[in-house]
Amino acid sequence: MSRWDIQSDKFLSKALRRMIALDRVPHAILLSGPPQIGKRSTAIFLAQALNCDASTDVPCRNCRSCRRISEGKHSDIEIVNPGGLCQIADHDHSRSQSIGICAVRRLETVGITQPYEGRKKVFIIDPADVLTREASDAFLKTLEEPPEAVILILLTSKPGILTATIRSRCREIFLSPLSISSLASWIEEEYELPADKSGFIARLARGRIGLAEEILKESDAGALRHTQTMEIRRLSRVGLAERFEYAATVSGRAGDSRNSQTALIQWIDWWHDLLLIHLGCADRVLHQDQLKVIEDEAQCYEPAALCSFLMELQRTVRTLSLGGNPRLSLDVLLTKIPNPTTRLPEIIAGAN
Repeated sequence: MSRWDIQSDKFLSKALRRMIALDRVPHAILLSGPPQIGKRSTAIFLAQALNCDASTDVPCRNCRSCRRISEGKHSDIEIVNPGGLCQIADHDHSRSQSIGICAVRRLETVGITQPYEGRKKVFIIDPADVLTREASDAFLKTLEEPPEAVILILLTSKPGILTATIRSRCREIFLSPLSISSLASWIEEEYELPADKSGFIARLARGRIGLAEEILKESDAGALRHTQTMEIRRLSRVGLAERFEYAATVSGRAGDSRNSQTALIQWIDWWHDLLLIHLGCADRVLHQDQLKVIEDEAQCYEPAALCSFLMELQRTVRTLSLGGNPRLSLDVLLTKIPNPTTRLPEIIAGAN
């Protein structure tokens, strides 16, 4: 089972393969989907398919071109992101959280040259939603008059922020979470892990292949998630000052919403587990390794309060995906953590 097959549904996979085989790949593709769904790795995979030495519709991932793309060394594949290269040599973008017009001007200059070591030049804009207004306007020219050998791949978790003119000039592909069983099977095969551990990681990732790969980089995925849930539990027990401090840390000084969205997805997992206990569905709890803690914690909340807060969490994730202010959104959300009806159990470090 290839990453290509599990990343997209069968129809989409066949369509993309046919585009590559017939050399009819759109000059501009917009990959959208939730955070950590695997947008960048899918873009890399597509860049490999377009330049693989084997010239097939699925990259071999073993040839020189595939390896160099994977290692970020291929001269025709470039990721354009905040803090990257621009046309003006003395510009310092090291702390920038946006992609400016000078970066787009450089892309225009580099894009008109012929590929040096591959068949196609591929520029991956990650994330496209941080293009400044001036950069977006300038980028339209490239989208309207793209060089023949250039493929532009835009990545975003917030497609609503992009201008309608940019979206209309791209072939949009939405990446959805995979089924837990499909992701678990891929992890088991790709990383040669036992079925129980593969299933555990797939559940933690909630079907998001990008998050699964991030979890797999950790030496102990269970310990990492336990630490995260400890923080969620702690915030249920502290005052507003400490909650606002947490919001400031997670949202970041520059207001990057990706960290906030990732954190809130973990919150949804935890509070949903508490609700599942009230519904008599302990077997469906995600954090099975902390089942006793979850059962004790759940008894301190009314089911209606848990439902209400889960709806607030979902609304906040939606707001962030549409470009809402991360710090303000988190500040408001953290004031709505449900009040326990009885005293919450003491948090014991290391307890499962």
